Amino acid sequence: MKKLNFFFALIAIILAGFSFFKNEDSISLHSFGDLFSNETQPFGLDSLDKKVKKLLRTPYSQPTQVKIPSLDGINYEDYRQIVYKPEIAIWKNLGLPFQLQFFHPGHIYSSGVRIYELVDNEPTEIKYDASRFDFGNLKLPDHFASLSKGLLYTGFRIHFPLNNSNSLEEFAVFQGASYFRVISEGQIYGLSARGLAINTGLSEKEEFPVFEEFYIKRPEKFDQNIEVFALLNSESAVGSYHLTFLPGKISEVKVRSKVYLRKKVKRLGYAPLTSMFLYGETDIPINQNIHPEVHDSDGLLLLTEKDVWEWRPLINPKKTTVTKIPGNSLKGYGLIQRDRKFKSYQDDKMKYHLRPSAWIIPETNWGNGNLHLLEWATQLDSDDNMGVFWEPETHPNPLEPFFINYSIFFTDRSPEEHKLAKVSAVFRGQDPLFPNVTTLTLYFTGDDIKKLDKNNPPKPIITTNRKKNLDIHYTLEKISEMSQWRLIIQYPKEEASFESPLEWKVHLEKDAQTISETWIYQDGLSR
Repeated sequence: MKKLNFFFALIAIILAGFSFFKNEDSISLHSFGDLFSNETQPFGLDSLDKKVKKLLRTPYSQPTQVKIPSLDGINYEDYRQIVYKPEIAIWKNLGLPFQLQFFHPGHIYSSGVRIYELVDNEPTEIKYDASRFDFGNLKLPDHFASLSKGLLYTGFRIHFPLNNSNSLEEFAVFQGASYFRVISEGQIYGLSARGLAINTGLSEKEEFPVFEEFYIKRPEKFDQNIEVFALLNSESAVGSYHLTFLPGKISEVKVRSKVYLRKKVKRLGYAPLTSMFLYGETDIPINQNIHPEVHDSDGLLLLTEKDVWEWRPLINPKKTTVTKIPGNSLKGYGLIQRDRKFKSYQDDKMKYHLRPSAWIIPETNWGNGNLHLLEWATQLDSDDNMGVFWEPETHPNPLEPFFINYSIFFTDRSPEEHKLAKVSAVFRGQDPLFPNVTTLTLYFTGDDIKKLDKNNPPKPIITTNRKKNLDIHYTLEKISEMSQWRLIIQYPKEEASFESPLEWKVHLEKDAQTISETWIYQDGLSR
C-alpha cells in the first residue's frame, strides 16, 4: 500500500510540474521534455530547428558586421597576407584525421559567424582569437587590441589528408553568405555550392541567405567523414542544414535541410551552384587574353526523369540570359568542367584543367519544377557569372517546413553513370569562301562509339526551334586518329540573333537506339 501511495504522489508532483511550466511564458511543455532528451538524442536538425522556430517568431536582423579599419575593403592580394597559423589548428594535437582553420575579417568579408565545436552533443563556441593569425606586412590600427574584443571569424576551412596520407590539406571552405567550396583528389578550387537561392536572376535585388552559425562535430580518430550543422537565415527564409563531408578520390557532400519561408518570394532555388565562364573554344578571347579558354565550368549536364542525358555548353552572352529548363523529377544535374587538357587553357597559374565539376543527385523526388540556368555577361574572369538551381513549380507556404535533401559529387568530368557518347568539343565559324553560311563542328567521343565502323556510321538526329525547315547540310565522319566522330552542320548565317536565338538539339542514334547525349545549344546569344 505504501508503494502505491508513493507512486500516486510521484504522479501528482509530475503533473504539478507540467502545470507550472505550462503557465510560464519562457518554458513550454515541449522544452520541459527536452530537459531529459538532450542526453539521449544526438545533436541534429531537430536541435537547430528549435532555434529556427524562435527566429521565425522574431523580426529579421542583419548578420553581425565585423569591420576593422585598414582591413575592411583591402584588395584580395593584401587580404591573403592574413594567414591562420597552422601549428594551432583546431584538433592539431589530437591525432585526428581532420583539422579546422578560420578566416579573419577583411577584404569583402565582414559578416561574422559563430562557430561551435560539438563534443558529446554539447556545443562549445570557439571564440575569436587574434593570436591565431599572422598578418604579414599589413599595418593594423593602433587600437587593434580593443577593436578585436568580441570579434567574430568570417568562415572556416577543413583539412584532411586528401592527396597524401602523411599530410593534411584544405579540401572544403565556408566563407560568405551560404557559399561553400569542395575539391577532390588532385583538384584545385573552382565552382561554389550554396545553401539556398532567393530571387536570383530577376530585375530586383537578389537576396543572399547567410549561414550565421556552425556546429562542427569533433571527429573520431578513424573517421573518414566530418559533420557540419549550419543555421541559415535571411529576410525571407530561415533553416537548419546538416552537411556530411566525405573527402576522397571523388569527394561527396550529403546535404539534409529543413527550411521555412518567412514570406512569399518570387523565385526559390534549391541546391544552387555558381561558377565562372569567360570564353571557350567557340569564342574569341576577351580583352586580348593570351589563353585559349578561360572558365571554371564549360557546360550544364542534366539527367531527366526519362533517363535522357542533356549537355548544354555554357556561353558568356551579349546580354544576361536566364534559361528555364523543364525539370520534373530530375535525376541529376551539375556544372561540369569537361575539358581537362592543359593545352586548352595554357594557364599554369590558374590551372583551369584541374577545376572540379559538381554533380547533384536529389535524395528524394523533388516533384515538378524547372531548372534555371543563368548566364551573366562579363568581361572579367573574377566574376562568377554562371548559376544553376532547381525551382519547385509550387512554392512552399510561408512558415511551413520543407526539406531539401541531396548529394553533391565533386567529379573530374561527368558522373560515372553517364556511359553514352559525349560531345568533347565544339567549334563555330564561317568559311571565307561561304560568308553567308555558319558552320558548327561537334566531336563525339566514348568507349562504345569509337568502336563503330566508319563505313557503318550512326545517324545524327538534328532538330531546331524554327517552325520552318532550315536549309541544313551535315556530314558525319570518323576521325580514326582521334577515335572520335566529327559532325559538321552548315546553315544560313542570318538565322541566329540575340533577339531570336536558334536552338539546336543534336544526338546520335544507331539501330534506332540513342547512343549519345543530347547536345543543346542556343546560337546567337554569345558575344
